Amino acid sequence: MTKPKIQVVFDAGPLITACKFKSEGKLVIDHLLLGCFISIAQSVCDEVAVVGARYPDGEAAGQRIADGFIRIVPVTSQKWARQLAGYAMGNGEKDSISLCGQLKDIEALVTDDYLAFVAATRLGQKAWMLPDMILEMGKCGSMTIESAQSILSVIRPRYRPGVIEHSLEGLKEVKVNA
Repeated sequence: MTKPKIQVVFDAGPLITACKFKSEGKLVIDHLLLGCFISIAQSVCDEVAVVGARYPDGEAAGQRIADGFIRIVPVTSQKWARQLAGYAMGNGEKDSISLCGQLKDIEALVTDDYLAFVAATRLGQKAWMLPDMILEMGKCGSMTIESAQSILSVIRPRYRPGVIEHSLEGLKEVKVNA
């Protein structure tokens, strides 16, 4: 039986990271897409794949969007507009949080923005950093523990000390309990 894919909304930061680093001979985004459905807001697409199109990570994101592997979803919900208006966040972060409230079956917002993480959590949404998502994919079997460890190791430069180590420890626990 095939493992169900995790459904997530990505903010710009994790998308850039996933399209910038390679593990086991392919971009991290391609590992992720095997085990999850990624939705993004148009503002995130604009930030990463349009404004960032001259960079290799922006080009990689744009190609996966064009090929339909990453889905752009229009933000139609104003559910949390008043609450989000008070936060000093960019449109990509606000739209990504709004999208989580709009879409059904979304497991989490994937963001590396501290304020977006806090705002989403305060609104009752599950928020993950990219290393959290990789850990979750290892836990549920949509990615091997070895691939998850490899990916976490290569994205280490994007994170403050302790973040990657935290996720690697979680993967060790999965291995022990398997």
